[in-house]
Amino acid sequence: MSAGNVKTAVIVALLILTVSIACHDYSVQVENAKFKARCESAEKLVQELENQNRGLLENYSRLMSAHELLLQEFKSVNESYAVLSQNYSVLMEQYQKVLSEYVRLTVDYASLNLTYGRLLQNYTSLEQQTLELKSMYENLSTAYQALLANYTEVKGEFEKLYFAFYKPLFSNETVTPSVDELRDWLERDETDKISYVYPDFVCGDFAVMLSLHAKLNHWDMGVVAVLGKTSDGREFDHAFNAIRCREGLVYVEPQNDEIFNGPILEGSRYYHPGFGWVYVDLFIIVVLYQPPLE
Repeated sequence: MSAGNVKTAVIVALLILTVSIACHDYSVQVENAKFKARCESAEKLVQELENQNRGLLENYSRLMSAHELLLQEFKSVNESYAVLSQNYSVLMEQYQKVLSEYVRLTVDYASLNLTYGRLLQNYTSLEQQTLELKSMYENLSTAYQALLANYTEVKGEFEKLYFAFYKPLFSNETVTPSVDELRDWLERDETDKISYVYPDFVCGDFAVMLSLHAKLNHWDMGVVAVLGKTSDGREFDHAFNAIRCREGLVYVEPQNDEIFNGPILEGSRYYHPGFGWVYVDLFIIVVLYQPPLE
């Protein structure tokens, strides 16, 4: 090869080498730029990772604190569970007793329910009987009230009769009527309505009965008798009544309620209603009475 060709070849080789180096430098710069970009990206990523790590560390610290609290709570819950477990055993034993008692009470309830049914039937029957008895009671109560009223009336009449027949009339209990009061009372009294029947009910019976009736008024009415003769000469043996009024002593014929005055003295005459003039042989006081006013 000639020197010119060698020189040309060397120049060409240098040019190629220069171009190659230039291309290599450019490639290195490009790669360096890319690497620098990746480094910057990596730095950013590291920064983010460090931030995330700090966040994770903080979360970890909080979680550890929460874990400690949970451990404490777990311990407390575990202790409570142990207590509850013991209580559960006691409660189960009590439950078994209660269950047994419940079964017994259920049986008793069924028995009581049957008894209640029978009692309800009896109650219904008794209620009906009660209504009937109440009606009977009301009827009896009405009858009792009527009997009580009759009893009160009869008792009052009995007390009057008891006083008339069995108790004396004392002077401090005696009431002195007027003649008008005596006449009004005689109109109401029914002694004169009784029939004269010899020898069952005669003049003395009339006089004694009227005297007892007068005693019910606290009047002191006596019974007197006259033995003598009428104006036509017939025997006169007669009993009648005498009573002191506020106007003075009067006599009463109990068979006709006639009131008349005396005086009636032995050995003299007086006028007796229904019999006319009577001569008095003997004047007898059979039942004493208040003496005449002085």
